Amino acid sequence: MVGVAIGIGLGIRSADPSRADPPAEAARQRLLASAAKDADAALARLGADLLASRDHARRGAALTVSGEAPAPELTSGADLLAGSSDEAEAARRALLALQGVAASVAPGAQVPLLSYGGTDVQLVAAQLRTSAAAATLFVDRRHATQAVVEALAGALAALERDDPGLALTSLDQADAPLAVLEEWKDRPPLLRYWMEVSADLIGAAHDIARATLDHDPAAIAAAGRRYADAAERARGADNALALTLSEEGSGVSATPLRRLASLADEAADARGRLALLLRAAS
Repeated sequence: MVGVAIGIGLGIRSADPSRADPPAEAARQRLLASAAKDADAALARLGADLLASRDHARRGAALTVSGEAPAPELTSGADLLAGSSDEAEAARRALLALQGVAASVAPGAQVPLLSYGGTDVQLVAAQLRTSAAAATLFVDRRHATQAVVEALAGALAALERDDPGLALTSLDQADAPLAVLEEWKDRPPLLRYWMEVSADLIGAAHDIARATLDHDPAAIAAAGRRYADAAERARGADNALALTLSEEGSGVSATPLRRLASLADEAADARGRLALLLRAAS
């Protein structure tokens, strides 16, 4: 009779561990929730740093395109990013710890992980810092193109006022910025075309001014025709210049910006998926 009673007692116990031992199951769920909250907090800190770094980097990229000083913003973004390497390591470790807890407490739980750590973040920061120097050089070159345009415009204005001496002085001011552009060994083809047309315009304007000083009508007429021909080509050259400056400016920091955005997006995605696990564990 006792054996029958024992058998009946065993038969009525649940095979579900959570029902068989509610206090132990509650402890396991608290452990899972605690690990998930730790991981969420680590991801929150990392995400905030990455977003702040990305904001600085984006402003620096915009300043590069507009021809303003980009280095302070890009460097600030790089410094913030480098400083977040410890947060990246902490978030990665917290997620790995959560994965271990979930494996024993909730084997079916989907735990997000980070594919990167502190070293990866440092590498992107180094790229971003390097892009600050490249962006500054690009802005210097952009200013050089504007200086050439202004020198030529000043010369034309002087010629219209019948002041060839001042025109020659203004044209001389194009020498230094042109030298800056000549040092750009891998300059884009469209910029090279603009420089060729600009050189033709400057040369023709110089000849007009010199012929005017020499009181040589024939030479003035010949130089005027050369200038008119170059001016016709300059219309397309100016459009080419605007296009290439926009493209080159955007490309200066494009690679680290893409990588930084990828880091931030992955952290945000991991936190979003972690929120589902937190709700399930609550």
